[in-house]
Amino acid sequence: MKKTLALILALIMALSLVACGQATTDEQSDADADKEITIGLAMHNQTETWAVQFKDSFVAAAEAAGCKVSVTDANSTASNQVSQIEDLVAQGVDALVVLPADYTALGNALKTAADAGIPVVNCDSKVAEEDQQYISCFITADCYGGGVTCGEYLAEKLPENAVIGGLNYPQLSVIADRFVGLADALKDAGRDDVTIIEKDCTDLSAIASYTEDMLMANPEIIGFVCLNDNTALSCYGACAQLGREDCIVIGFDGSPAGKQSIADHQMTGSMVYSPIDLANAGFKAAYAIITGGEYEKETQVPMWMINTDNIGDFDLESWS
Repeated sequence: MKKTLALILALIMALSLVACGQATTDEQSDADADKEITIGLAMHNQTETWAVQFKDSFVAAAEAAGCKVSVTDANSTASNQVSQIEDLVAQGVDALVVLPADYTALGNALKTAADAGIPVVNCDSKVAEEDQQYISCFITADCYGGGVTCGEYLAEKLPENAVIGGLNYPQLSVIADRFVGLADALKDAGRDDVTIIEKDCTDLSAIASYTEDMLMANPEIIGFVCLNDNTALSCYGACAQLGREDCIVIGFDGSPAGKQSIADHQMTGSMVYSPIDLANAGFKAAYAIITGGEYEKETQVPMWMINTDNIGDFDLESWS
């Protein structure tokens, strides 16, 4: 009788432990399901209007899905961004979305995220090859292809032996790629007669001065290809100040200000690099990784050209 009672008591205790264990598991599952997803958004800057629109579009997409976003601004300084990524990792974000201030300088910070088990979505400029082991996926625009399209356009428009200026910012690979595509397209079109005088714009607040200096030193320049629309607007303003309103000026972005300038017959054109499309793609990838969904390892958002010939087809007041 005592043995039977002991067995019954042991069975009751075992069933109780199983029930408690199941309750604990269910409670944990409910807690995990109720936990708010937080995504760290490490921006390269919040000075350029393109970057501001990317941030706004990303936050809007995240909030619509019930997610929280913790945003940092590196102010175009790699050391700032390294510290900010480390802070986001320490906060325990569920994923990181990084737009590099300098694509060559983030290796240690990205390794910190990887060691903490935090997935990284790399948007805009692709990090250096040796650091790509730390990212889950990469999303950008086809910037080389955009440069090619720009070069093909200029190959048809430029007179023989034309000289153009290139306002480049090679610290960002997505910008450097545009100028590679531009040069390749001119070469492929047989326009070896075209000379590109390139300037590395280390100070983005000095675009007008760079433009003036280039025109004074090289008065034969008849146009400029600029790293973005803000640069193109400053470039055109400097050209106009020197009485060179006839200069061809092409930017990259497709910003409202750029489109208005094209409509006003100032800037000649802009290669659309949509911050809205890129931000939405970046959020979708981060959300899919966090929730176990499907995502592409590499995505390229297409670019296309707005110019004086087709500007009437576009809304001037919003980003394309």
